[in-house]
Formats: sequence, C-alpha cells, structure tokens
Amino acid sequence: MHKAIILRDTVPTESIDILGGVINVMSDAGQGDEQSVTVQESEKSGFGPPPHSHPWSETFYVISGSVDFMLNENGYHFEAGAMVYIPEHQVHAFQSGVNGVKMIEFTGPGSQALDLFRSLSTFLKNSSPEELDRVHQIFSQHGATLCI
Repeated sequence: MHKAIILRDTVPTESIDILGGVINVMSDAGQGDEQSVTVQESEKSGFGPPPHSHPWSETFYVISGSVDFMLNENGYHFEAGAMVYIPEHQVHAFQSGVNGVKMIEFTGPGSQALDLFRSLSTFLKNSSPEELDRVHQIFSQHGATLCI
C-alpha cells in the first residue's frame, strides 16, 4: 500500500546548498516517505544541474521566477505556474532565469536524489570545481549519469 505524503508545514527538514541555490527538503524517501519532495530556489540566474539522467522520474512545478529546461536536447522556457514531468532515464538540465526561480520537485520511486544532492554539496564545499571526474563518480554512486 502506498503511503500518503501530507505536508502541513512549510519549514524544511533540511536545507542543502548546491550549485548556486538551496534545496529545501520537505519529504525524504530515504526516511520512509513514498517519495522525496523538495523546494528548489535561487535568487539569481544560472542555478541548476548540468545535463544528466537517472532511473527515477521527476516533476517540477514553478512557483515563481523562471527556468530554462533542456529535455533530450530540446530547450524550453517556463515561468510561474508551469509544470514539467521528466520520465526516468531522460537527459535533462535546467538553469534559473534572470530573476531566479522557486520550484517544487517531486521525485519518483527509487529516487536517490537527496543523497546525490548531499554528497555533491559536501564535495563541492571541500574541493575545487576542476575535479569533474569526481563529480561523475558522485552521480554514478547514486544511480545517475552526468552527461558532460
């Protein structure tokens, strides 16, 4: 039986600084929830991951600001009110627009997204950005593929 996720509070259980933005954890599949729910936000442009894929789906809902998504080599611009569903194994990336973005992200079953975010955040805080090979390894350890 599937377990319902009920978010009664807007206070995150954890905040992860990464790639120029903040990922606020609202629900964590690694802690027994059915899926992970995050609020991802940045007040400036350029926040977001490089092209990558993983074996779980993701759904993003844009709360405010704007974001440019790349889905299988096609580019899309989304503003507040837009929703984007990304099936598993699809190459995708996004970057926040000029005034930043705030999005809710829902991950599908089997997601390792939060562990990936935590590992990558820790690595980037303690390393130089030139260590791309290690970034590839971190993605791989969490079931994702970095496509650069």
